[in-house]
Amino acid sequence: MNSFYAVSNIGELYVPVECRDAVFARARVKLFAHQELRHLNRIFTHIRHGGVAVVEGQWEQITTVMDYIQRHKQDLIQQPDRNTKRRNRRDSHQRSASGALKEALARLMCWADADGILQVEPTPVLPYLLEFAGEPAEVNEGKPFLLPLIKIQQIQDALAETYPIRALDVSLVASENVLAPRSQETVECFQEALQHIRSHDLANKVADIGCGSGCLTLLARQELGEQTEIYASDLLPEAVATTKLNLQRLLPNSDTIRVMPAGDLFDLFASHQFDVIIFNAPWVIARVRNRAELAIHDEKQETVRRFFAQVSNFLKPEGTVLLGYADASGPKAIEHLEAIIAAAGFTEDARFKRRVATHRSKRKWEQIRVSVLRLG
Repeated sequence: MNSFYAVSNIGELYVPVECRDAVFARARVKLFAHQELRHLNRIFTHIRHGGVAVVEGQWEQITTVMDYIQRHKQDLIQQPDRNTKRRNRRDSHQRSASGALKEALARLMCWADADGILQVEPTPVLPYLLEFAGEPAEVNEGKPFLLPLIKIQQIQDALAETYPIRALDVSLVASENVLAPRSQETVECFQEALQHIRSHDLANKVADIGCGSGCLTLLARQELGEQTEIYASDLLPEAVATTKLNLQRLLPNSDTIRVMPAGDLFDLFASHQFDVIIFNAPWVIARVRNRAELAIHDEKQETVRRFFAQVSNFLKPEGTVLLGYADASGPKAIEHLEAIIAAAGFTEDARFKRRVATHRSKRKWEQIRVSVLRLG
């Protein structure tokens, strides 16, 4: 399927993956700009008939278009068959109306220029917008791009919430699909582990694998010093964007931290070796059902296995791995983890742990731990 689409009065735009079915299947994309935003029924009719409406102008008017669609969601579907039983008809009608509304809102889009500036007024401050939408940086090849209005609002809502971190004495943000740094205990365990290696080892070059919100990247900089060279990476573009945004907010002038493009584990580190590699591993043995679960779920512990199959290639001879984990999936998961670590040739030099309450009925407590691992 194509990734670019030409819209009259704008030109060629990049279409993110999640928008492509709507844009290319319908092939009826129309720009509604400024004064045209007042014609709510005209925009609604275009969307109801399967078209994509690209809107430009006052943000307040644009959100009014969304409100109008939501108020008229019943008009998006055909009336149910009169012969259907009344209760089933009502339930089916509600389900189909909700589905039709979701599809309709996905076809209400804004556009941003090549620099990621949304063409709305006032212009919201949303750096790294394409990455926050889950797309790799520069995938738009220097061209403008489309985003559904609902996606923009989801990004804004996620970034509006902040998470105080005691160990850093700051608050961080976390975008949609990014693991929010809610666990003070996990951060404190990593803090103690970093202080332990600071007193024993050189730590000139550090990697934070799966950086998420950038919390551990910031912690490494705080505990190991401003001169430490730190690399942060994550599989999700939205996590990369979140780390960059938190660094921009808190360390705008730092030149010793490099946030890598999105990539899996060590894919972007072919020529690098590190003194310290930080990995807060996914700790729930379960299938990943969505992007938000990638930081938590690890079916059959495959991510941990792949990490330990590769990590020694990127670790200096006297290097250290700081591994975060929890026993949420029970003792067998911990036994398997320890077997994976031993098979990779690592031994545990130190362990820092906390006992924390859970909200699960079958398991009231779980242990969070950070292990300091060395080869040999």
